[in-house]
Amino acid sequence: MPQESLLREMLVILALFYGLIFGSFANVVGYRLPRGESVVWPGSHCPNCNRPLRAWELVPVLSWLALGGRCRTCKARISWRYPAIELATGAAFVLSAVTARDNLAQVGVWWAFWTYLASAVACDLTSLLLPNVLTLPAGLLFFLGSSLTGIRSWLLAATGAAVGYVIVAAIHLMTGGKMGMGDAKLNLAIGAMLGPGYMVMAFVLAAIYGVLAALPLRLAGRVKAQQLIPFAPFLALGAATCAFVGPDLWHLYADLTGL
Repeated sequence: MPQESLLREMLVILALFYGLIFGSFANVVGYRLPRGESVVWPGSHCPNCNRPLRAWELVPVLSWLALGGRCRTCKARISWRYPAIELATGAAFVLSAVTARDNLAQVGVWWAFWTYLASAVACDLTSLLLPNVLTLPAGLLFFLGSSLTGIRSWLLAATGAAVGYVIVAAIHLMTGGKMGMGDAKLNLAIGAMLGPGYMVMAFVLAAIYGVLAALPLRLAGRVKAQQLIPFAPFLALGAATCAFVGPDLWHLYADLTGL
């Protein structure tokens, strides 16, 4: 029993470590991909003064804290999204490792999925774009990963992807394009991983999260009327909610409504 506990603790530590690293990589993808830049070359540098960053400046979360959220040379502000995405990815890695530790293949697919969502969130936050080169291959990748590892059946993975795409595509048409089709393509992967039922739940939760976040900003005058806001963060949060506590939420909803 002590050995099993030790192994579990080691798994959590490794999951957090890799989650922070891949969250840091997602930030690179989010900044460079919408600009058509390589995500591997050149090395990390300050986007304001172009100074190459040293190794100690690239430690996830800790470097941001040590630098006070500013470039060491030019003092340009480093966005809060960098440590936030790193921490969120690390937390998702840990939760996936704990909940699916008996199936390492599924853990690997979930880790890849969270890295993808973190990259999409970073893209949307920096540019309000979700590039096709990111979303379209991911839809196929996670359809295969979900179905081959038994996260969802072939039918549920395919139906979930289709439902996720159609939901946003319909809203896109009904609103005259106010919701972008990038979100529909993002939902291909989310639906494949969650299946159709939880895909619908995730979208409803994303809408609720979006309203809860945007309303105070609107009242404070920080978000203008008709201003576009990134929706990928809320889709990712809805997906994470359903992935980790979806069944509990469904049972709670059923109890409250008498279904």
